[in-house]
Amino acid sequence: MHVLIYCVGSAGDVYPFIAIGESLQRRGHEVQVLTAGLFRDKIERAGLGFIEAGSQEQYDEVIQNPDLWHPKKGAGVILRLFGDGWPLAYAFLVDHVRPHDTVLVTSTLGMSARLLQEKLGTKLVTVHLQPSSLLSATDPGALAALPWAKYLPVWAARALIASIDRGMSFLLCPKLNAFRATIALPPVRSIRRWMNSPERVVCAFPPWFAAPQRDWPANAVSTTFPRLVAAEDERLSGELLAFFNAGAPPIAYTPGSAHAHGRAFFERALAATEKLGMRAVFVTRYRDQLPDALPSWVHYEPYAPYDLLAPRVAAFVHHGGIGTSATVLAAGTPQLITPFTFDQPDNAARLKKLGVAESVSPKAPATQWARALSRLLNDPAVANTCREIAARMAVEEPGGEQIANWIEKL
Repeated sequence: MHVLIYCVGSAGDVYPFIAIGESLQRRGHEVQVLTAGLFRDKIERAGLGFIEAGSQEQYDEVIQNPDLWHPKKGAGVILRLFGDGWPLAYAFLVDHVRPHDTVLVTSTLGMSARLLQEKLGTKLVTVHLQPSSLLSATDPGALAALPWAKYLPVWAARALIASIDRGMSFLLCPKLNAFRATIALPPVRSIRRWMNSPERVVCAFPPWFAAPQRDWPANAVSTTFPRLVAAEDERLSGELLAFFNAGAPPIAYTPGSAHAHGRAFFERALAATEKLGMRAVFVTRYRDQLPDALPSWVHYEPYAPYDLLAPRVAAFVHHGGIGTSATVLAAGTPQLITPFTFDQPDNAARLKKLGVAESVSPKAPATQWARALSRLLNDPAVANTCREIAARMAVEEPGGEQIANWIEKL
């Protein structure tokens, strides 16, 4: 097959699709990944075809918007971007689809691929990496950004989800339908009903993380997490290895690969680590978020493969993105989640329920961060649960392979 993967988002949203592509390529299929220019090196290192959909400069322009990670404004930033992007996304895709040969694989935000399925009859698999992409009245955890939603009866949760759909459709449908008219497609009224492929929806997370629900799409299937492992030539830097060897395991901190406004996050990280008398590793592409001079017990890295980093640290403090969450789960390392927006509150709630994580507000005082970390580091039950889940994940069939099976079945 020719498989065209269209994925949108940060590293945690793109790397799992590279893992899917690697599985398909090992089976002899031709795989191309259409995404932001930032990920060219990672995709080409995996031996997959790369198609640039937006330069690194355009990606960084979005990242620099301070509203992107605001708990209430972030979704609006993303939805407005997509509202303006239907024609361009369609043009990118249609230029690379081969009639009667291509299978499209798309992420939650890559819903423009649905247009080609309707117009050209292209086979399509929608892959959701996180449970919150599938709002459910019977699993209100997916509405964790609205903490009171879990107390609603099912009928009220349905009404709330319908209201969310109306809001999304109000923002997206006018420009979507204007473009649909130019390619002779009828209008759509509900983004939530339209966005999923009628052929196959893959929930790329295991049932023990989020159980299938009756109100998910009828054609949905569950798999394990598709996790991208470090390439053979990827290593932790010599400086980082020397830091590890110089003392006790540190705490790793990152606000997410796409978070360019994390100064307050790292200020709390410094204070919490100092209160605990431990060492720290800070990971971010944006060095300007950190003090010019760091204490000797802190090491800075612009990038480190998390599957190599996570097993070496005492705890991993992060935003709760699904890619980071799954990688740290597989390493058997306790997690402190500081959720900002999007899927992060839901992922944090699920990790805490599993018994492998604590969750604090990114704006909570450093003393609260330190207390949560102390509980994680000193509770034998947390350590045992982390080991048990890591052992379970080690024997599961990789998510990339399971998803490749479903793609081949088309």
